[in-house]
Amino acid sequence: TKVSYTVSDGQGGTATSTLTVTVTGTNDAPVAVADTGSTGENATLNIAAAQGVLANDSDVDGGTLSVSAVNGAAGSVGQAITGSNGGTFTLNADGSYSFNPGTAFDRLAAGQTDKTQISYTVSDGQGGTATSTLTVTVTGTNDAAVAVADTQTT
Repeated sequence: TKVSYTVSDGQGGTATSTLTVTVTGTNDAPVAVADTGSTGENATLNIAAAQGVLANDSDVDGGTLSVSAVNGAAGSVGQAITGSNGGTFTLNADGSYSFNPGTAFDRLAAGQTDKTQISYTVSDGQGGTATSTLTVTVTGTNDAAVAVADTQTT
């Protein structure tokens, strides 16, 4: 921005000059918002990138966001990671993810819920990062009874 100005000495002498102000921008960190999902104890949850963990995150500088780490480890992106309370998450760089509860939640009664989570780091590709969480709520189902043959000896 340029501003021209004139100064006077009060005796009729004047001088004109221009003041130039230059503002240099810096990269602002992205904003990562916590994410949630839900599934039954026997159902795998698959979420596409368009609805994934990056869908509600933003970067004021307009940078392209990606997942750069899972639970603090860059090498964990795209790899199967155990959640805080069981189950297996696979979180990809584009924000898509899957969650497989496995047998970790078979203990839940029908309708009972429990949660498990991972943390993830978002990068704007320009050095800015932010960390948030992905929490999945698992709902128990009525598991079939298991019959075991009994024997009696007399």
